[in-house]
This record gives sequence, C-alpha cells and structure tokens, in this order.
Amino acid sequence: MGTQTLSSSSSWIRWAQLIRLPATFTIIADVSAAFLLVAGTAEPWPRFVVVVLAGILLYSAGMVLNDVFDVEKDRVERPKRPLPAGDISVAAASRAGWGLLLGGVVLAGISGLIPAEGYVASWRPAAVAVVLAAMIVAYDGPLKRTVVAPLLMGGCRVLSFLLGASAAIAGPVVDLAGFAPPHVWAFAAGMGVYIMGVTTMARHEADTDEQRRGATLPVGLVVAMGGAVLLALAPTQAVGDPRWFISPDRGFPLLIGLIALSVLSRGVRAIFDPQPWSVPLLIRSAVLTVIPFSAAIALLAAGPAWALAIFLLVVPAMILGARLRVS
Repeated sequence: MGTQTLSSSSSWIRWAQLIRLPATFTIIADVSAAFLLVAGTAEPWPRFVVVVLAGILLYSAGMVLNDVFDVEKDRVERPKRPLPAGDISVAAASRAGWGLLLGGVVLAGISGLIPAEGYVASWRPAAVAVVLAAMIVAYDGPLKRTVVAPLLMGGCRVLSFLLGASAAIAGPVVDLAGFAPPHVWAFAAGMGVYIMGVTTMARHEADTDEQRRGATLPVGLVVAMGGAVLLALAPTQAVGDPRWFISPDRGFPLLIGLIALSVLSRGVRAIFDPQPWSVPLLIRSAVLTVIPFSAAIALLAAGPAWALAIFLLVVPAMILGARLRVS
C-alpha cells in the first residue's frame, strides 16, 4: 500500500511538471481579472467558473503539446523533463494534450451559452477559444523556432485575457468592432506584449552560448516593460465613466509600475551580472508577475476583496514553483 501511494504521488508530480502547474495560476488570475474587468463581479458565477476552467485546460494543453513536439530536442538539452526521461510516455502525453485542447474549446463554448439574467447566448468565447487553440498548436509545432514565436506566445496571452472577458459581455456580437470594449482590448494587448517580452528573454534560456542567450535578454526586457506601460495606460481607453475602485490615471499606473519594477531590477541584474541561476530565476519571477498584474486589474474594476483573492494565487504558485519548473 505504501509503495502504491508513493508511486501515485510520483506520477502526479510528473504530470504537474509536464503542465507547468505553478504557471497555471497565472491563467486563473488573468482570465478571472478579465471577467471582473467587464462584469465588476464574478456574476454570473456559472459563466465565470466554466470560462476559468476552459482557460486552465487550454493553457495545460499548450504546455503538454509543447513537450510532445519538443521531445527529441529535449532529449539533448533537457533530458530530465518527464517525456525524455521516460517518466511519462509520449503517446500518453499526446492524448492528454489534444484532449485538454478539445476540452478547453468545448468548455469555452459552453460558457457563452449558459443562461443568465440580462445575458444573451454568445459565440464570443467559442470563437476566441478556437483561435487560441490554433495559435497554441502553431506555436508548439511549426513556428516555435521562428522569429514570430514570441509574437505567437504574446498572442496566446491576448486571447486568454479576451476569453475571460468574452464570457462576461452581456450583449450580442453586432460586428468585430463591438466584439469587446476598447479598454478590454488595451488590457489584453498589454498582457500580450508583456508575455512576448518574457518569451523573448527565455528564448535561449537553455542555450550554452552565452552570447546568444545574452543578446535576447535586453530586447525581451524592453518589450516586457513596454507591455507594463500598455497595462498602466489601458484604463484611459475606457468609453464613458466606468466605476473604478482606484484612480485610473494615478493610482493604477503607479501600482503597475511598482509591480513591474521587480522584474526590471532582476532583468538588469541578469544582464550585467550573468550567473547560471539568474536567467531561470528571472523567467520564473516574470511569468508569475502576471498574477499581481491581474490583481491590480481586479482592484481597479472589482475592488480590494477580489484583488486580494487573485493576489493570493501567488502563494501556491511560488510554493510549487520552488519544486516544479515554470517555463
């Protein structure tokens, strides 16, 4: 019995490593923040729960399929990962990845059809999920080693944010211009550019060539900080007079700046004092910073209680991140 329990526990750890469980909390955070940005609350809660689950499945699918497509490369560069190490079979991972992808699209579609007072059935979440699934496969497969890879990864984060927002929009889709409010697009773009920068920083994380690895760090850091600036300015794109809980032109930009400062300082340190551990630590910190960014958006749109709830996702993410990789 003890051996079975140990084996079962070990299996769960391997799968948790494969799906990058610590980073999954960033998706919970930004999909939730996007929903709150539009609705100001988690109501209608069935839509909220289902669209967050859809985001988790799609993100997990991307992580699994990434390692499925990269298994031969990882046998050389990252032999301790679950697939090259033989801890999980490539066939099992492939089935899981495609199943998670399909499940995420289905749940996203359901989230837009759940009846709620004042809401019409909407194909928005399904449309976003289909495009997101296609972009995930494009990134993990044929385009990962091309120059457009960071752009694709940023696009995936734009779409994950739009996924959360799309389930909270009450009205029908009249045209593409009315797909989402301008400030929602602005927040999604900020998240996407930030992740594009983080992806650029991580592009040669496992490269033994210090020159190649070092060249991507400053470029990625500048792009990531550009994403933070877009986030700080996003509330200015709101039409009308939204009910913000903090000042959109002073308090919110200051908060975003303070959050981004930790990534900036780690990035500068990694550039000017490169150490074997500095880049992985920077990438882990930068990825998990999506959570406080999302908490800041929740504070702006839904108040301190929701901001705290989202910010507390940092705790399990950091605890798990100390044992499991994030990128």
